[in-house]
Amino acid sequence: MKTRALYGGAAAAALLLGYGCAVAPHRIDPAGDQTLTSTHRIDVKDWQTAALKSIDSLLASGALNRADGRKTIVMVGEVKNNTSTPVNTRILTDKIRQAILRSGKAVTTTAVGAKGAEEAAVRQVRELENDDLFNQATVQKRGTVIAPDMSLSGEIVQQSNRVGRVEESYFFFHVVMTDLATGLAVWEDNVEIGKQETKSIFD
Repeated sequence: MKTRALYGGAAAAALLLGYGCAVAPHRIDPAGDQTLTSTHRIDVKDWQTAALKSIDSLLASGALNRADGRKTIVMVGEVKNNTSTPVNTRILTDKIRQAILRSGKAVTTTAVGAKGAEEAAVRQVRELENDDLFNQATVQKRGTVIAPDMSLSGEIVQQSNRVGRVEESYFFFHVVMTDLATGLAVWEDNVEIGKQETKSIFD
C-alpha cells in the first residue's frame, strides 16, 4: 500500500509540475502551426483562411474586370460582427484589400468608407484653398477625387453547440462585392470554419 501511494503521489506531483512550468515569451510564425486555437473565438489562422479563400474566389469570379480596361475602384464598407465576442473586422478587410491591390485588377479608395473617410487628409488638404500660407498652385483641387465603383462588405456569424463534453463552433464569413452604380451584388461567397474540443471531465 505504501508503494502504491508513493507512486500515486509521484504521478500527481509530476502532473502538477508539468502544468506549472512556464514558457518564456517568444516569437512565432503567424502563418505556422504554433498559433493558439480557441473554440469560441476567431483566431489568427481563421482570419488568414477566410481572407485567402475569399480573395481567391473574388479574383477567379472576374467581378473586378472592366470592359474599358480601367482598374475597378473599391471602397471598404462595413463587416458586421455577429459573434459572441468582440473582434476587429478590419483584420479581414485589410487582408482582402491588400490582396486586391497586389492582384493589379483594382485599386482601393481611402477617401470614403463605412464610417467616413479612412484618410481624413483627402478632405483636409482641399480646405487649404484661399489660405495665403500655402502656394495655391500646390493645393489639391476640389472635384479631383475619384468615387468608387464597388463596395466590399460582409458579416461574420457564429453558431455554437455542445453535446456532453464536446463543444464546437462554426464561423461563417460572408463577403459581398456590390456594384455602386446599380446596387447589385456582383460577387459573394461564404467561408466556413469549424472548431471542436472535448472538455475535461472536471469542467
